[in-house]
Amino acid sequence: MSTTITVPTRYGEVAVHLSGRAPEDAPGLLLLHANPGDHRDFDQIVPTLGRTWAVAAVDWPGYGTSTASDPNAITVDALGDVAVQVSKALAERGFGSLTVIGNSVGGYAAVRLAERAPDRVRGLVLVQSAGFAPLNLLTRAMFRLVSRAAVARRFVVRHARLYLGSARNEGVRPLFARAREIPGDPVRLAVYRSLWRSLDDPRVDLPAAPPPLADIRVQVVWGRNDPTNPWLVNRRGIARALPEARVVLLPTRHEPFAEAPELFLDAVREFLTDRAGMRP
Repeated sequence: MSTTITVPTRYGEVAVHLSGRAPEDAPGLLLLHANPGDHRDFDQIVPTLGRTWAVAAVDWPGYGTSTASDPNAITVDALGDVAVQVSKALAERGFGSLTVIGNSVGGYAAVRLAERAPDRVRGLVLVQSAGFAPLNLLTRAMFRLVSRAAVARRFVVRHARLYLGSARNEGVRPLFARAREIPGDPVRLAVYRSLWRSLDDPRVDLPAAPPPLADIRVQVVWGRNDPTNPWLVNRRGIARALPEARVVLLPTRHEPFAEAPELFLDAVREFLTDRAGMRP
C-alpha cells in the first residue's frame, strides 16, 4: 500500500502519506516530523516498519506537499490539533488506535494527541521531543531571536549542520538538502519562524503541567550528541512530566532514525513489538 490522502484542517490541507500494510490487517503507526522537515525524514526506517505496520507519515502545514492557509497561525500547540484531525481521518480509513513516533515538535504534538484523543493512541515514541527543556529567560529570548526573519534565513541551514551531523551520512544528506531550500521559500520560512516563536508559549512547557498519560505507554529516545536540544537540559523535565517512561540514549544527534536507522530500530523494536500486539 502506498498512497497519499489529504486532510482538511483550519491550518491548511494536510498531506498524509500511507505505506506499508493495509490498516485493516495491521497495527497503525503515525510518524510526526520536526521543524523544518517533512514525511521523508523517516525514509530510512519506513521500509522496515512497513513490513509490520500500516504507516501514516504527516507533512505539517506548509511543509512537504501540505498547504498553509496562514503560516503565522501554525504554532507548536496547533500541531497537536492537526494530529487529532489526522487521527480521525485515519480512523475513517480503517486504522485502529495508533502508536506514534514524534520527533522534536512532532514529539510535542504526539503528547498532545495522546492527551486530547487518548482512545486513538496506544503508545508514544518521543525522539528529541520539544516541550521538556526549561522555559526561562534564556530559552525564551532564543526562541524570539530565531523567529526574526533576518535571523531565521541564516540560522536554518547552519542549525541543520549542527543537529544533523555530517552531510557525508547518506541518511541525513537529503534532510540537509531540504533545509537549504527553506530560506528561499517564503511560506516555509514563515512556518519555520512561527513554530520557533510559539515555543515561547507557556502551554508548551510540559513539566509545568504534566499531561495525563497514565494509561499510555511512552518510550523516550534521545541522541546524547544533539547540541541544540541536549539530554542534560531535558532529563529533569522528562522525569517530572513522564515518570514512567522508558528512556534510551543513543550516540546520535537530533534525528537518529535518519543518522543511524538500524541503531534506532534496535532501540525501539521491543517497545513497538509490544504495542503492535495491542491492536483492538
